[in-house]
Amino acid sequence: MTIRSLLEHFGLDTAGRDIYVGDRLVDPAPPTANGAPMKTAQPSIPGLDTAIRHVPFQPPTLDQFAHATVQAYDQSLANTGVVLLKSNELGLHLLSTAMIRPPAEILDIPSTDGNFARAEYISSGIMQHRRGYASSVDAVLYERPPVHGQRIESILLAGREVHRATGGRAIMVDNRHAKKLLIGRAGTKQNPVKKAHVKEMVEAYLTPPKDQGKNMPWNEHIRDACMLALAWLLDEKERQVQSQAQFLAAAA
Repeated sequence: MTIRSLLEHFGLDTAGRDIYVGDRLVDPAPPTANGAPMKTAQPSIPGLDTAIRHVPFQPPTLDQFAHATVQAYDQSLANTGVVLLKSNELGLHLLSTAMIRPPAEILDIPSTDGNFARAEYISSGIMQHRRGYASSVDAVLYERPPVHGQRIESILLAGREVHRATGGRAIMVDNRHAKKLLIGRAGTKQNPVKKAHVKEMVEAYLTPPKDQGKNMPWNEHIRDACMLALAWLLDEKERQVQSQAQFLAAAA
């Protein structure tokens, strides 16, 4: 049971305010003498918070993903995975995958000079993948650089190139947030979310490409990019649902 369904079981929306009859939103407060709705406090429901905290994780269903076409980057200075993914009424479709990898002569450059050279190469690759069909996608996504951990500088510098290539319009998606949405937990040092967990999750929604060579690579970087795309589609659908609920509440 999801949090949404649990709240609806108790007659609440996701903000804990509105009451539903079937799928119809109604005002639980009787009108005042001048016709304005009476402001009443939402009654407390014993055990609701505890129940929500203990709702077992259920993988998202296809109807929970927004319909859109997105391009996602799992970026770093050494390996940047790129995916084009489409979501529509027929399901989730992997349109293309690609890797941006600097050649050995650039990877061998040491220190800051090497980082800048790799960033320049990543930038040219991103610009190439922003052409054609990809130039008209609904959203461009990339990993939000972590504040601590490994490869911070690499993810940050490569992310700057995605930001620059899209004129600042690319959207950052937090890796840990994506894992919580799609796997049920972000992972800890004692119980990490491993690459195998991400692979299993992604392949539950997307059919891996038949040609898994240079034309359509399928590796951990590609799957991480897919995860970011799936997480954004979930969030976008939730934003759409909330916007519609607010519109209906205002119109009631």
